[in-house]
Amino acid sequence: MEVPIRSAATILSIAGGLAIVLSLALTGCDRLKRSDPAKARAQVKRQQAACGSASASDRLKNAMFDEAIAERTGDQAKLDALADYSVARLQDPVVKGWDPSLDITRCKARFILEVPPGAERGLGGKRQLQADIEYTAQASADGAGFVYHQKGAEPIVEKLAAFNLAGLLYRPPPAIDQQQVQAPEQTSAAEAPSLPQASRTPMGSSTPVVPQSSVPSARPRRLSLERFPERAQVSAEPRSVASMAGRAGNGEATVRAFYGALGAGNGIAATSLVIPEKRSSGPFSPEAISRFYGRLPEPIRLTSVVPLAGSAYRVTYRYAAGRSRCNGSAVVTVTNRGGHDLIRSIRSRSGC
Repeated sequence: MEVPIRSAATILSIAGGLAIVLSLALTGCDRLKRSDPAKARAQVKRQQAACGSASASDRLKNAMFDEAIAERTGDQAKLDALADYSVARLQDPVVKGWDPSLDITRCKARFILEVPPGAERGLGGKRQLQADIEYTAQASADGAGFVYHQKGAEPIVEKLAAFNLAGLLYRPPPAIDQQQVQAPEQTSAAEAPSLPQASRTPMGSSTPVVPQSSVPSARPRRLSLERFPERAQVSAEPRSVASMAGRAGNGEATVRAFYGALGAGNGIAATSLVIPEKRSSGPFSPEAISRFYGRLPEPIRLTSVVPLAGSAYRVTYRYAAGRSRCNGSAVVTVTNRGGHDLIRSIRSRSGC
């Protein structure tokens, strides 16, 4: 009979010890409030930010998408694209507690994920996915912000894992006329180079055009990584190329200058190199170009330009919208209008 008595005593002892620890922690918090009110207020604000900031909602969103991909066998490419164009927010976030020894803040909130128009077709018609979640926020060792762990988002994760809709159907339109997905090795006769690259010479120039990949010094300058369309005009091409853009016989310079303007997020400059009838609305309008290209975390960068027959050029480029990346290609057709070379059409061969 002594064993149960000792066990009960041990349990009471442990409980008493926990009570003492909790009491000391609360006493420490009260002491902090009394001794340094400003520091205490700063700590409260920090905890509130850990639970309810925009960064918190984004990191929780990415954690849910990662779980849908890793643990629920969701399609990574489709879910990465959906994550980039979806918006997450935390409704009524509350600080439930704080562990000062580990610097862990405990939170709860209603998590709301709003998907872009059109994406609801892959989610049973729902534009919003919601769940009441509890989560913790702990400062990362590298000082890059908080690390989050959540529970309660299983209904959202399950729906994301079942999502099977291509991002082309709902994302904002890039500056292309149509999407013509084609394997790189399949090249139509119209897209065959019109002349051997070593012997092709543009009008008004005595210098042969050589594929960009074989001339490292001809690559565009590194673009600014500013993300907003209000930036000042930035050219991604050497001044000599930008100054030739639009002149008759310099279609390649026009193409290069156009993609340089896309990389700078400069919708006005890019649209000025497109035929007038496509400038007022649609994917080639200044607003659409600035909205899509001006906020890319990794701006679009032209990687090659190959002249084709019929005033056309095959281009390759790359950019990242966040989690999703594009290594794209397109056929750009140029036409002469009033003595100026302008872009008439861009047909994507890669879907982005």
